[in-house]
Amino acid sequence: MHILVCDDDAAFSAKVAEYAATYFEAHEIPVQATVCSDPEQVLAIPDLELYRIAFLDVDMPQVNGIALGGQLRHRNPDICLVYVSAYLAFALDGYKVNAYRYILKRDVAKQLPSCLEDIFSGMSDLRKTLEVHHNRTTSEIPLDQIYYLESDLRKINVYGETLHKPLCSYYGKLTDLPASLQEDGFLRVGRSFVVNMRYIRQISNYKVMLQNGVELGVSRNGYAAIRGAYLEWKGQFGDEL
Repeated sequence: MHILVCDDDAAFSAKVAEYAATYFEAHEIPVQATVCSDPEQVLAIPDLELYRIAFLDVDMPQVNGIALGGQLRHRNPDICLVYVSAYLAFALDGYKVNAYRYILKRDVAKQLPSCLEDIFSGMSDLRKTLEVHHNRTTSEIPLDQIYYLESDLRKINVYGETLHKPLCSYYGKLTDLPASLQEDGFLRVGRSFVVNMRYIRQISNYKVMLQNGVELGVSRNGYAAIRGAYLEWKGQFGDEL
């Protein structure tokens, strides 16, 4: 899961990022935290739509945190905005960008744990998993970590964000995957791939392009149906991403 922290106090930013990462990793959710010291750095981040939570200061040079939150909300409508500020005076402004919570810096040690707990309890997709059997063991892979699945002869390779390195491989067929995956936003792409539509950057020129740079070929015969299914899903759920 991607987390963003933006504050011109570098030491405080690092502290918040470490605390959040420690919390989620204790719940077996790997975290990639990005720490920025000004809004321009934030807006230059590629693939901002992958970020699930942003911890923002309000009083920053050039662009204040409320304006930054509005720009983040525009690019990533489902991002969870948490303001951590030294000033209570800006709290009402957080409602303009539908902030999840406003925490005073002096209270961060006391209030951040309950904030993270509430965020986690509301992210039901983080608790949904794919159960796989390999090496005589059973593992549960959070759906949020899966970018796509690949049929490779008699095996299925499960890929996450890292290129060319499967999260795991196990014996099975794509046709044996649980039907509930479709309800959770997974789409069959040709004979060899099932992709998590959350991580599709675009579908064009008979290719499905994912956020991590992977490109998957699509046959001409199935292209229109696959692209149509993705656009329909995006129309229904895109505002939640």
